[in-house]
Amino acid sequence: MPTTSMSHAPLLSVRNIDKSFGRRADRRQVLFDVSADVYPGECLAVIGGSGSGKSTLTRIMLGLDTADSGTVTYAGGDIRRESGLVFQDPFSSLDPRWRVGRSVAEPLRIQRRDLSRDEIAARVAAALRTVGLDPAVFLGRYPIDLSGGQAQRVAIARAIVNEPRVILADEPMSAIDVAARIQILDAFAAIRETRRETALVMVSHDLGVVQHIADRILVLHDGRVEECGPTYAVLGDPQSAYTRELIASASL
Repeated sequence: MPTTSMSHAPLLSVRNIDKSFGRRADRRQVLFDVSADVYPGECLAVIGGSGSGKSTLTRIMLGLDTADSGTVTYAGGDIRRESGLVFQDPFSSLDPRWRVGRSVAEPLRIQRRDLSRDEIAARVAAALRTVGLDPAVFLGRYPIDLSGGQAQRVAIARAIVNEPRVILADEPMSAIDVAARIQILDAFAAIRETRRETALVMVSHDLGVVQHIADRILVLHDGRVEECGPTYAVLGDPQSAYTRELIASASL
């Protein structure tokens, strides 16, 4: 199981986050006084049942949504420019008209106009190799030519090509088969090995995946933090009855 030192300051912190959706009588609160930290180089897994607020919290963390109250503190520049996103369904996040090379290069074309074509090509090739895809084979392919696992690895390559400080992976393995999940885990392991200061925030309901990749776990239930701690502690000695139910249902 990965381990990361927490002796340094957080890269990203959220404090006392409240969030609601809807208007007036139909307004529904989905996050209640949520606080959390993300450290450089760590993998923080955010787990909980459907509707627990996992995706909403992580979107607020990365500036993709705003909180009703509370603070988000990032020890860097613009977190939206220094983060990479990996979504649940890779095919919905890849333009079917674009070859793999263009899809992976797109963040560089938008944000790094100082790079030459050769520099962009080199970074795209390096990102594909990091996730276990041979550029000579995959650069010219379209999404329709890819398996689910290959498409998700292309999406991960696109997320890391700009060397982000934070990666958000929102249920990245729920839409692919079991065999492909191993490839995705290997891809994330390679990223963590080669980019040791990059933080990974992974939203997941799959505790089998979480126990293999996460340094710490944040458990959300009905928009509230049930507990947060090192993976071995949360899974091995859960303090919350809800966490114990999650673990029992996962048959860990």
